[in-house]
Amino acid sequence: MARDGADGGVCRPKKAISGSVPVELMPTPASTAAHTVGDWISENPNANAGGVVILRDPEAVAVYWKGPPPPELQSLAAAQPVPVTFHAATYSLADLDPVARQVLADHRDVVSSTGPNHDYSGISVSLWSTAPVEATMAKLNAESDVPIFFWMIADPVDLTGDTTHP
Repeated sequence: MARDGADGGVCRPKKAISGSVPVELMPTPASTAAHTVGDWISENPNANAGGVVILRDPEAVAVYWKGPPPPELQSLAAAQPVPVTFHAATYSLADLDPVARQVLADHRDVVSSTGPNHDYSGISVSLWSTAPVEATMAKLNAESDVPIFFWMIADPVDLTGDTTHP
């Protein structure tokens, strides 16, 4: 069953693809391992969970976790077709997500997007091109108990017609 927003989240059967599937759409051993591990994390909520990242060179999967990962997850990881390594995360997704959301809510005039760093060491922010980077980052870090890292300048395209930003 597939879920998409077009039908209000209602499950419906997937449509079969006739012919061959392009190679770039074929699952790789790493994507299969990442999905398997990620599904287990989703189905077994844990406040210490970070995230799953596919590494390309060498092909492997990294799992970020605050504290020791559950033995069941370690066993599942060991059974994957590519190496799955666990990396100590300073923060979990549960720690970082509310901070990222609050930073965006409090600073929409200068912050265009937020999210956890890939290694769960803090949050990354994208700033509007009109924001003074050094001053903004100093202010954000002074207000936060979690490290905030500058990611990039990004002026999102506003599809609502809001003309308050370039």
